Amino acid sequence: MTQTPEDGAGQRIRERDELDPRSWDAPGRSTAVADDERDPDRRELRALIGQYVSLAGFPADGRRLVQFAVERDAPELVLEQLATLEPDRSFETARDLWLALDLEAETRF
Repeated sequence: MTQTPEDGAGQRIRERDELDPRSWDAPGRSTAVADDERDPDRRELRALIGQYVSLAGFPADGRRLVQFAVERDAPELVLEQLATLEPDRSFETARDLWLALDLEAETRF
């Protein structure tokens, strides 16, 4: 099967929408983040937050992670999640952050 230009464009749109929180209400998606690791909303929220804090450097406290995300124009959803952190609590690793946000990934490669 040959790929038409429209097919390639459609694939790029789907890939973009997979990371775009505005698409989370699309069929098969919801804004409720479930405990199940297979929940796309859970994985995508963790990935979205990671985009804004991964370069902050660990250890980092809650205040620094929020500040770092604000400086990088993180979307409101990311800032809301980070605002739930205790400002003075230190996070030694990203895993500590995911545990605090109840977003830890159970599945390892």
